[in-house]
Amino acid sequence: MLSHFALTLAQETQFGDLPWDFVALVLMRLPVDARLRAREVSRGWRALLNQPRFWLVLDFSRGSGVVARLTRALLFAAGERARGHLHTLDLTGDEDLGAEDLKQFVAAHGQSLRSLTASEGLKLKAKLVTRLCRSALLCTLRCYVGCSAAGALPLLRCEDPCALLHVFKLSVVNFDNHQAVLDLAAALPSHSGKIKILDVNDAPLENGVVAGALLRGIAEARVSNVTFLNCHLSPASLPGLTRLLQDGCLETLSITNRETLFEAGPDLTAFCHALRSSTLQVLILNWCRLWRDRAAAGELLTSLGGHQTLRELSLRRNQVNDTDDARRAAGEQLVSLIMHDSALQKLDLQHSSLGEAGLAPIFEALPRSSTLKELLYSVFYNETISRVFAYDAILPAVRANSSLRKLNFGVSGETLPELAEARRIVAART
Repeated sequence: MLSHFALTLAQETQFGDLPWDFVALVLMRLPVDARLRAREVSRGWRALLNQPRFWLVLDFSRGSGVVARLTRALLFAAGERARGHLHTLDLTGDEDLGAEDLKQFVAAHGQSLRSLTASEGLKLKAKLVTRLCRSALLCTLRCYVGCSAAGALPLLRCEDPCALLHVFKLSVVNFDNHQAVLDLAAALPSHSGKIKILDVNDAPLENGVVAGALLRGIAEARVSNVTFLNCHLSPASLPGLTRLLQDGCLETLSITNRETLFEAGPDLTAFCHALRSSTLQVLILNWCRLWRDRAAAGELLTSLGGHQTLRELSLRRNQVNDTDDARRAAGEQLVSLIMHDSALQKLDLQHSSLGEAGLAPIFEALPRSSTLKELLYSVFYNETISRVFAYDAILPAVRANSSLRKLNFGVSGETLPELAEARRIVAART
């Protein structure tokens, strides 16, 4: 109910026959920025909106309806209205507030906060996360954390004062040795169901046993988006990757490796079978030396042909041998991805050194694709695309295809007019 003072002032503003409690309910559902502006309408509205109950929840999520750019001044002005009663703060739509602003706000309002969701783009260090948890002991903190392997352990285990911590994205670096990987693997299941995105950077995963332990921990944590960057995964890790796919939670798998990952054999066959039946949506296999074993590359790409959920495939920097025969063979293996009825919309082949011999089968197949929307390619070192090839192969294929919406060619030197024309045709469809 309204205070007597607020009710008296509110009656000075004309709302017709609407009950005051109904008016208060409508004002309470305004976006935060509109609620602050509404205080300037009249003394009655200010009296209503000065009550803390209008500020128990500060919602700056993408669907909140807030129009104003979230600044430190706006956040603190809204927090000041709550005067020790703020219960919920959602910052998932924010891209501007820094870690220092968040630290100061939680220090001021931590006693009343019960739920805080930080921006999805704000990476917090482990020490700051611990400090935030100490400032708001009874608050569930949902955030993105970037830290060392050792620093991640107490956070994942929700040790004091982080009992209510929910890490929805975790980026881990600084693995001193194999034991650091094993410790992380053992801690991940403690945070099961909470981590959506996990980035593992520069971890020593060349050992199949160590890699298998980490992959098992990731599967038990039910992570849906996993990235391995420069972790030196080897063919010995394929059984672990297979189990991760079979778990059924994975939506995105990204590997940038700089080492050979795939070689023909039973482990690859099992991996391909799991890949074929998975619900993966994004697969990134950059710098995995895919075509070092042509049979392995063929088996892998065949398993992806006709995949019903895979929307994006990246094979950047998987260079093909220098011979035209090898390049054409690689291009023919990629054709199955384009021709089969599937969900694939984006194919990234940048810096793959396919040359005209490898690109020819791809553009021959392109008119028969009804789903591919993005095709990305760029030349590698001294590789060139001739005007004859652009005129005879690329331009007719683009004209005959109706699904493509983005075509990229990073050609060094002067842009070929035929490629520029192909890009214009594609751009006109958007």
